[in-house]
Amino acid sequence: MAHGLLSSTFHMAVEPGRWLKLNPATIECVPESPGIFEIGNLVRSVLYIGRGDGNLRTRLAGLGVVPANVPASAGGYYVRYALAEDEDAAVAERHTAHRAEHDGHLPPGNEARPRPTFRLITRRAA
Repeated sequence: MAHGLLSSTFHMAVEPGRWLKLNPATIECVPESPGIFEIGNLVRSVLYIGRGDGNLRTRLAGLGVVPANVPASAGGYYVRYALAEDEDAAVAERHTAHRAEHDGHLPPGNEARPRPTFRLITRRAA
């Protein structure tokens, strides 16, 4: 698998590798290295761009099925990743690239949206 690499001494564009089905077997093959990842749907539209927090495998394994703010995908989820020592810079770069290709918008899972709030309504028996 070819993956982009961002080094603090030499900057090159972060380009995630090929899309892989997001499942436990795939996650086991992801390196325990710093980097970034993208989660996509069946047609590989990017739904979320995230950082590995120093360990891509652990971060992906800790997501559960997918992050809570990622939209549902009937065909399952796919992931691609890139190794990056400076995860913040790599995520910022991918966000900038995504905005440039999507009329200034981030992926749906990265857009700041207010969470719905729920109120419990109690009924009194008559």
